[in-house]
Amino acid sequence: MADFSVRHSLADLEEYEVETIDADIVVNANESNYPLPAVVRQDIAARMQDFSYNRYPPMKCETLCALLAEQLGIDTDKVRVGNGSSELLQMACYAFGGAGRKIAVPYPSFSMYGVYAQMSDSEVLHYSLTVDGYLDADAVLRFCRDEQPDLLILNNPNNPTGNYNPLPVVEAIIAGAGCPVIVDEAYMEFAKGDGVDPRDLRPLGQLKLVAGSALALLHKYSNFLVYRTFSKAYSMAGLRVGYAVGSSLMTKILGKTLLPYHVNGYSLLCAMACLTHRDAFAPQIGEIRDQRDLMAQNLEDMGMQVWPSQTNFLCYRPAGRLQELLARAYDQKYGPNNLSQPSKAGKYLFKALLEDKILLRDFTEHPALPGCLRQSVGLPGENAVVLGKLRALCRAIVGNEEI
Repeated sequence: MADFSVRHSLADLEEYEVETIDADIVVNANESNYPLPAVVRQDIAARMQDFSYNRYPPMKCETLCALLAEQLGIDTDKVRVGNGSSELLQMACYAFGGAGRKIAVPYPSFSMYGVYAQMSDSEVLHYSLTVDGYLDADAVLRFCRDEQPDLLILNNPNNPTGNYNPLPVVEAIIAGAGCPVIVDEAYMEFAKGDGVDPRDLRPLGQLKLVAGSALALLHKYSNFLVYRTFSKAYSMAGLRVGYAVGSSLMTKILGKTLLPYHVNGYSLLCAMACLTHRDAFAPQIGEIRDQRDLMAQNLEDMGMQVWPSQTNFLCYRPAGRLQELLARAYDQKYGPNNLSQPSKAGKYLFKALLEDKILLRDFTEHPALPGCLRQSVGLPGENAVVLGKLRALCRAIVGNEEI
């Protein structure tokens, strides 16, 4: 058999994997469980009547870039579109990283940041979030002064903890980092959205789109890119469309890494329809927020530690007496092992729900989040079923103790 070699940065890189099973309720990937609104589906069907299957899509996604720019009140050259924001993250690492260069990523956060940086042959630096999962601007800036990264990645709101960082915190980091900054806002549509510059003269509708987001800082700084996606709030995870917004300088650099015709025409068409009817998503986004907050209260009432979330998911783990009893139940059912008490407690719940064909995301062995589960906000009926199962499991373990 032939013996092949690969680049050193890829040799010990593991493929990204999550649980994939035939589940009745799937709340592990932070997708939207809501279908596209009827008006969007109808618009897509109408646009497809004249779809040119035999032609390449716009070379640089010009049509979608133009519509995004119009809605945000900025120039078209400040927008780049990719196959999900993930492609744009990877390409930013290629553009600003490379051999002998450093990319700083938050921890705990989206694991693919480090993978993209490693794939670009960059040195991966991890800077810590607070114990509660927030950015500490002073600590991040000290880290930048000490380590001198060539690219800094922020995640706001953060995945997997869900924390939203106020705009002044993000602005302080952008202003003082001394390097290009990526602000990944994949979940920003689910945040409260406040904070704009009173000198911003954009119409009220456009200000609403940038409130609470680093997009509100586009006229002040030229060293950052904001990343957004259609996969979360806009129910288009299966079509893989994301976009980056920033100064012309930053988007021009990012554009050099993108292939011609890199996003397929059907995905672009659907994204155009979503944007055209953006307001049609407001009711389900509002319901997701309400369901998230209701779920968080229910989980806390059961005895869970719940991270404060402004996303479409919750991160939580059994705490206190509940954790102790669930860990003991894990040993009784699966046998003692070297897992920590928090990990055993969380994994007991994960496995029990999996037996009922309910799929959550298992973070129970994550070094910074031992025992944690991440649960996407599903449809109201799905959320009620999951909470009911969890409550029954906890009551069966705790017995007569109140939960």
